[in-house]
Amino acid sequence: MTLIEVVVATAVVMTVVIAASNAVAAVDGATARAGGREAAEASVAAELEELRSLPFAAAGQSGRSPADVVSRIFPNADAGRGSPDAAFAAEPRAGCPAATFFTVKAVSGGRMTIAATFVVGSASGWTAVPAARLSDYDTRRPVELPSAALLVRVSVAWRAGELSGVVARTAIVADRPAGPCRVAAPAAPGAT
Repeated sequence: MTLIEVVVATAVVMTVVIAASNAVAAVDGATARAGGREAAEASVAAELEELRSLPFAAAGQSGRSPADVVSRIFPNADAGRGSPDAAFAAEPRAGCPAATFFTVKAVSGGRMTIAATFVVGSASGWTAVPAARLSDYDTRRPVELPSAALLVRVSVAWRAGELSGVVARTAIVADRPAGPCRVAAPAAPGAT
């Protein structure tokens, strides 16, 4: 074997090793991305399923507990004050309409944001209740609910190493006096 043959054989071996390591890195990244996305999808689906199983909340009901949708979505809701984990946005924010309540909580692999807007149905679709009607709203006091339906957007921002993304689903949750609330079919997946 001559020196030229050895150099050519080494170059071929190095090319194969580099190609194989790039393929392994790509598979590794895809696996991490899929794992982070799957965990986020599971968290969003579990939250919406839990909301499906709860009663809405009767207008004027006092002493609410996390056993109803309104109190679950707005654990500390108060249109007059906010905190890092529960806040009211009178203006449109994060792709949600004006007069939206935001609740943030940690979940496996990321952070879940539940954005809920009281809405009323009309012939032209759902319309957000104006922020002015929510000025006295506070789940800790017995006040009449602004409406009997909520536009709920559940999203999870996930991170797996250097990879990240957002999984989001939207549903209308409406009062149903005869039993657990009805959740409309979710909108098409809004994931990035």
